Amino acid sequence: MTRDHLVAWLSEYISELLDIAVEEVDSDIPLAALGVDSATTLVLAADLGAKLRRKVRPSEILEHPTIAELAGHLAAQTPAEVG
Repeated sequence: MTRDHLVAWLSEYISELLDIAVEEVDSDIPLAALGVDSATTLVLAADLGAKLRRKVRPSEILEHPTIAELAGHLAAQTPAEVG
């Protein structure tokens, strides 16, 4: 899955999860500033793992705190045919 696909998927996912308009989800704003807390991080890690068909650790989300950073990290770690 490409970085751009992940940015789009994460933006929509966060929008739905936090019940905010997708236009309010800026990929360069820290997830915590958008309202992602520790419980949401666990859910996000599990759902990302299912989407990418690999384990995604919550620490990966914390270490890459924006959608843009997280998407770049995950795209580099994930085979292109996944998604």
